[in-house]
Amino acid sequence: MKKKLGTMLDEDLIFRAKQVAISQGKAFSQVLEHALRFYLESIEKKNKADRKEVSETTRGAMSISPASLKAIMEEEGVYES
Repeated sequence: MKKKLGTMLDEDLIFRAKQVAISQGKAFSQVLEHALRFYLESIEKKNKADRKEVSETTRGAMSISPASLKAIMEEEGVYES
C-alpha cells in the first residue's frame, strides 16, 4: 500500500533526483522509494554483520580462572532449581 508523505529536502538533492528520474524514465517518487529502500537495506546488512553470535564472540567458551569457577560453583543455590 502506498502512502503520501510530506517532507523537506535539500533543493539540490531534489533537482538531482528529478534529473535521474527523467533520464531513467521513472517517476520522481520511484527514484526516492528506490533510494530509501537501498539505504535501509544497506543499514540492515551492516547491523546484521555487526551483530555476532555469542559463540562467535567467545569462540564457544569464555575464559575463567579455575579459582573463579570454583568460587561460583561453591555459591549457595548453584545446584538448586
